[in-house]
Amino acid sequence: MADTRPEPIASSDDDRASDSPEQAREAQRLAALDLYDILDTPSETGFDDIVRIASQICGTPMALISLVDDRRQWFKAAVGISAPETSRDIAFCAHAIEQQDVFTVADTHADTRFAENPLVTGDLDLRFYAGAPLMTPDGLALGTLCVLDNRPRVLTADQSAALQALARQVMNQLELRKALAKERADERHRQLLVDELRHRIRNTLSVVQAIVSQSLRNTPDIMEARRSIDARLSAMANAHDLLTRTNWSAASIRQIVEVSFQPVAGLPGRITVDGPEIDMAPRAALALAMALHELSTNAAKYGALRQHDGTVSVRWQLGPTLEGEATPVELVWRERGGPAVAEPTRRGFGSQLITRILPATMGGTAKVDYLPDGLRWTLQTTLDAVNRDATLQS
Repeated sequence: MADTRPEPIASSDDDRASDSPEQAREAQRLAALDLYDILDTPSETGFDDIVRIASQICGTPMALISLVDDRRQWFKAAVGISAPETSRDIAFCAHAIEQQDVFTVADTHADTRFAENPLVTGDLDLRFYAGAPLMTPDGLALGTLCVLDNRPRVLTADQSAALQALARQVMNQLELRKALAKERADERHRQLLVDELRHRIRNTLSVVQAIVSQSLRNTPDIMEARRSIDARLSAMANAHDLLTRTNWSAASIRQIVEVSFQPVAGLPGRITVDGPEIDMAPRAALALAMALHELSTNAAKYGALRQHDGTVSVRWQLGPTLEGEATPVELVWRERGGPAVAEPTRRGFGSQLITRILPATMGGTAKVDYLPDGLRWTLQTTLDAVNRDATLQS
């Protein structure tokens, strides 16, 4: 039986390859036009003046600054034409942007490309067109400065040169406009950075003030208070270093936990850390780092790490997410093998930090259990609260 299946359609790769340079060039041109952020903007005196001068020099009743995008030509400035734009498929300027010099149609009725164009056969009755391309420094034509008439004509050499000179002035205006827009955007960015820096400095100073005042209040020995202040500020600085690496966007909870053990480094096998990767917002990360510093320092002085075989584990996990509720997060600090523990009769800055300040910062709860074999601290919060840049409370 003869094979009646249709032959496969030939690949269009060759067609795409032949079109690709033009398509790539057009994509570059449209991207350049977008960078100037000029389309659909209000009229501006500088551009209006240029079209009036072009009309006067060339002796035509109509003149335009036309910018050509992928579907239309839009008029930034116009004399003698009230329409704000036309479709690209009938635009003379769509032809002009393919040229390096002035594109001229002396008599549209005598040019088969344009004789049936609606701009020629319609109410506009266009008979003459001359357009100088608006060239970027990279040689991409964004549109034209063009002059139009209802009767056939030819520009003189001087008029043609003047039209090109005015087209360069249009580009100068566009470049200046773009530079000013960039300067304004840079200034806004600088102001945002200044505001953010001011905010961080204010928050940092508040934390430092709390550390100093609480350390002095709860430690009668001035030298001991000084050591506590130095250690706490170092813990805060370490957390700041972590956040600086990510431009203060977030810090990994694992990194926060590990850096908090720096004061008791050199105890292999006695400290374990385990949990999934979770990013913490800056203030939550800073508060957790300070709390873990207090716990690790306390463990080294009075708890499990004081004994040669005592251990500390820090584990965190995500709980099941119920419909309409935030994902729970639980972090547990657990000490084992240390001296007997008992609930303290006096609560200093460290106790306030792990039981009140940190939970308030992270929108959760914290509990300390003084078990026979060691201290257990449990923090319960939510993933949303961990990620949210809540205000550090003191």
